[in-house]
Amino acid sequence: MEIDSDSIPLPTSQRLGSAISGVFLFFFGMPFTLAPLFILPGVFGESVMLSIFMVCFSIPFLLAGITVQIIALGAFRLALFPNSEFAQKQWRKHAPINSEDYFSSKSPAEQRTQVREDQVESDGNFWSSVKPE
Repeated sequence: MEIDSDSIPLPTSQRLGSAISGVFLFFFGMPFTLAPLFILPGVFGESVMLSIFMVCFSIPFLLAGITVQIIALGAFRLALFPNSEFAQKQWRKHAPINSEDYFSSKSPAEQRTQVREDQVESDGNFWSSVKPE
């Protein structure tokens, strides 16, 4: 799955940064992934409602930990295999060259500061013929 032509070289410093951040994120997400294993065994002997609550309480921790670990594995994969098709596609998507296309439109804050011109309605409307006294 190597790309021979049109590949963007990934500098060594960025590969090292990607590897370090991937390892950090993986170990950061691990306690969240393992939280249900720490919480649930002590609760299952108690009442049924407490068990149901703790299962529902621990699901977001599990999902957040898995999400962080998936992001970490993607960063680590980019560091190990910079010339793979997946890495090149991700690199092109977030490359500084493509950011000009993303930021070419005005933000909502910039659009809000522009003066809006009211459109004048045509004289064919009923209320345009009424004059205030």
